[in-house]
Amino acid sequence: MAEYRLFNRGDAGSGRRRRSPYMTAAALAIVLFLVVAPEVNEGPAMDPTIKDGQVLVTSKLTHYSIKRKVPEQGKLVILDKVLSLEASDDNIIARVIGTDGDHVVIKDGLVTVNGEEYVTPGGIRGAEGDVDVTLEGNEVFLLCDNREEMLDSRNPKLGVVDMRKIKGNVLLRIWPLSKLGKVK
Repeated sequence: MAEYRLFNRGDAGSGRRRRSPYMTAAALAIVLFLVVAPEVNEGPAMDPTIKDGQVLVTSKLTHYSIKRKVPEQGKLVILDKVLSLEASDDNIIARVIGTDGDHVVIKDGLVTVNGEEYVTPGGIRGAEGDVDVTLEGNEVFLLCDNREEMLDSRNPKLGVVDMRKIKGNVLLRIWPLSKLGKVK
């Protein structure tokens, strides 16, 4: 009889096994909620890389500072909406062009970083305006990919921003399904 109880734990054990997948799913959902978040791109500022209405998955675990971690050049980041010049409910998506110590120049429609022309992984080059800045400390230089629409009220021309204002990274695009995958 003792052997039978060893293998058959009765109703209490089987109830525990039935709840286990639900508890695992709940724990996974909580972890995912704390780690990643969906973000809908609104407006043309990141066109053609990210179109209006596309849904992205972003990392919430990003905490940049000169003492911790500096974002890589070319990385797509999410800035809190409070950086917008006008009241907006949207966060800002931008591309890191330069980081601490980089010399960024925009002149005659050309963007250079440390004397070399900067071209995005998607082949986007150039920008309007005149900028000549050397980044120091927690500064990063950010631009949107649609350089012609940079002055859109939802995504103003960014330029130099404190990297501690970056609240996440773009990980991948999940909508539309035909464009599912990593965003470059």
